Amino acid sequence: MRNTDRLGLGRLAAFSSPVLLFQAIELSWRVYLPSYLTQGVGLSLATVGALLMAARLFDAIADPVLGWLSDHVRTSFGQRKPWMAAGAPLVSIGALCLFLAPSGTGLAAILAASMALHLGYSLIVTPHGGWGLELASDPHERTRIMGAKVWFGSVGSIVVLLIIALLERHFGFGKAALVATLGVIIALLAPFSVGLVLCLFKERARVPGGKATNPLHLFRTLLRDRSLVMVFALYVLTGIADASSMGTFLFLCENVLHLKGWGAVLMLTQPALALFTLPFWSSVSRRIGRENVLKAAYAWQALMMPLAFFLPNAGPNAGLVPLAGFLILRNLTWGVDYMLLRAMVADIADRDARSGTSRAGSYYGLTSITLKLAMGVGAAGALWLVAMAGFDPTAPASPTAELMIKFAYVVPTTLAGLIGLSILAFAKRSPAAASRIFRSAPVA
Repeated sequence: MRNTDRLGLGRLAAFSSPVLLFQAIELSWRVYLPSYLTQGVGLSLATVGALLMAARLFDAIADPVLGWLSDHVRTSFGQRKPWMAAGAPLVSIGALCLFLAPSGTGLAAILAASMALHLGYSLIVTPHGGWGLELASDPHERTRIMGAKVWFGSVGSIVVLLIIALLERHFGFGKAALVATLGVIIALLAPFSVGLVLCLFKERARVPGGKATNPLHLFRTLLRDRSLVMVFALYVLTGIADASSMGTFLFLCENVLHLKGWGAVLMLTQPALALFTLPFWSSVSRRIGRENVLKAAYAWQALMMPLAFFLPNAGPNAGLVPLAGFLILRNLTWGVDYMLLRAMVADIADRDARSGTSRAGSYYGLTSITLKLAMGVGAAGALWLVAMAGFDPTAPASPTAELMIKFAYVVPTTLAGLIGLSILAFAKRSPAAASRIFRSAPVA
């Protein structure tokens, strides 16, 4: 590996800084907004579920198109930079309008703010993601960079959750005040993190001779690449599992286990553990290969998640420690799938770049929207299941509703782990050209 490939920790942190913004948006969107929009603004659970899906469908158009544009539209300012610069103010405006929406705000206003937030989010995340895929030519350094992005995302989650926990536990902030605080944090993070990347980094020089491939042809090419199809299938599983569990966690914590006010504190276990486990799993993948690490992660989540059915509904006196212990166990492999799947996509983008084809932005846009759509399905599906059981967040949950909340929290992630193992087993039996992307050769 060339020395110029390896980013120092300071530059790695600077380039990863927008991930703090992305994590704040996703954490708020998946965990706090569903609860706030139902209890604070007054929308029904079914309407909120439809809103989550509508935003992801909007992303389905924006992300691939923006990825393609950032690959092929060249300006004096760069290929990735103009889009990121345009996205920052949209994120700030959308976040303030959505997260500070007062009670009784109409659905049209909520939808408009959501679309502004998501358009700005796509304008930043897709070009930044494509840029990240191009930073290194060595596969292990690509794993390190993708691991760093997840790692710094965990740092962002910790900071946001600590702020929320402090305001919730010590200053008595209600849900509306907490969500408003998240909106302000996102509005400030957008211009700061984007500005840091634009000022400190230059884009990679393009290999001459590449041809612009229209988005439809790119999609057809994707479907013919078995390795990419398998990676995308794993992205779908990851998104559905993550969104369904995150979207129902507060209901599980507060309405089923009667641990009101402990949600932010308990959610800290996930990013806090990732600070230690992700470097470990990145190192292990160098030794035993990505495929084996992914297998371990999927097997662990399939094994651990059903334990949630046995958590006692006993409140803070007897229920806090069992839930904390469960969260520690289930999150020992959290983030491994995100890290390794992104590294695999970076390998494919590098393969194309060596042949003179610039597709990093397009690939990232397609993987991003695959993940976002899967998250929309996971979040909306979980909320619809809970709503079908007659659950009302403002009233005590019935035994049927409690069981359905646990079901929506546990089952999608368990099934995702089992299906992920099946896909990896199929990849091992597929031709070398399709399966080698799942493994980086162990280092002697």
